[in-house]
Amino acid sequence: MTPSTFRLPDLEKSSPFPLRHNLHHEPSASISNEWIANYGIHSNKAHRIGFESCAFGLLVSYCYPHAEKERFRVLCDFINSLFAFDDLMDEEHLVRDVRGTKAVMDIAMNALWHPETYQTDFRVGQSIQDFWARAIKMGCAPGTQRRFLEYMDHYCCAVLEQVTNRSKNLIMDVESFTRMRRDTGALKICFVMGEFGLGLNLPDEVFEHPLIQTMENCSNDIVVLANDVYSWNIEQAQGHTANIITVLMNQKDIPVQEAMDIVGQEVQKRFQLYSLSKSQLPSWGTEVDKGVQAYATVLEDWAIGSIRWSLESKRYFTKSAPYDKETLEVKILPKEQKTATDLRTAKVKYSNVSKAALVWGSIWLGWLFFTGIVVLHLAPHLIPSRSPVFSS
Repeated sequence: MTPSTFRLPDLEKSSPFPLRHNLHHEPSASISNEWIANYGIHSNKAHRIGFESCAFGLLVSYCYPHAEKERFRVLCDFINSLFAFDDLMDEEHLVRDVRGTKAVMDIAMNALWHPETYQTDFRVGQSIQDFWARAIKMGCAPGTQRRFLEYMDHYCCAVLEQVTNRSKNLIMDVESFTRMRRDTGALKICFVMGEFGLGLNLPDEVFEHPLIQTMENCSNDIVVLANDVYSWNIEQAQGHTANIITVLMNQKDIPVQEAMDIVGQEVQKRFQLYSLSKSQLPSWGTEVDKGVQAYATVLEDWAIGSIRWSLESKRYFTKSAPYDKETLEVKILPKEQKTATDLRTAKVKYSNVSKAALVWGSIWLGWLFFTGIVVLHLAPHLIPSRSPVFSS
């Protein structure tokens, strides 16, 4: 018999980290909401209300509690842009569109590689270009910039892989999915922006140390596993399978509650391994050690902050899909049936946010089926400058 409810694992109880809050949360978060809205990413008033109900500013406050006011504002813009960008791959048309996804990724990466000169009509791409240019001008260490671009590239490639799998109705095995999820979750990018938020300039040898990498992986896993726990109900109703709960249920042939319990145990193990790794860190000298401890707070704040935000915001739990705060019980949502109205709405949203992707896709097909002369003619006007996003 198919269960009608499941119980969330108590992930907050597993955390040894304190929950902190940035005093600059408001009005910075509200100003950032206006900033992202001015790019026209919202197709209508309802879409904007839904986006802002996710309270991304609260997430920034919990995950970057020590950032000073000006940098906190840039971090709010970063998170708003990141979620607007990531949500494109969950849209009705891009959700299985490999070609369109690749086009969007190329545009975003070119905006980051050339923040002062690149031009695009892609609205989310413009917002990405804006916050990154300001971050660089504000003072972003060369190593931080390099890591951000590198990890953004990893994120884009992993999301493309995820969309490709979705287009083939492929459900990955646990090991492969976990490895890919460390990039699709975009946490590496978020950790690097934590460096920016604190004005850190740590040597490469710190980030190359195995214990630091273990700590990063633990925090990364905690956030994405928790995200999959909290988002599973909505995603299963929408027919999405890129979720560790679904992967476990499929591979092990187990019910949802058993999968939830397994993930809860894995999160607890990550918290323990993180603490053990941190206790064994070597010394790089007094000044560097201070920076390392500050960076560790970024990893810790993301681990506990994202969990608390997921439970507080309306990103995953709403009036129509709540959770019981006492028992952590959740009613399983029925599968959604797409209507003609839903599809028309999706088309409007898609046309509003990814016009540039359609242009890119047309060029790409022209390159495949027509002559090089056509491409040569169009390139100066339409093809963005080269980026290393999908280099082999």
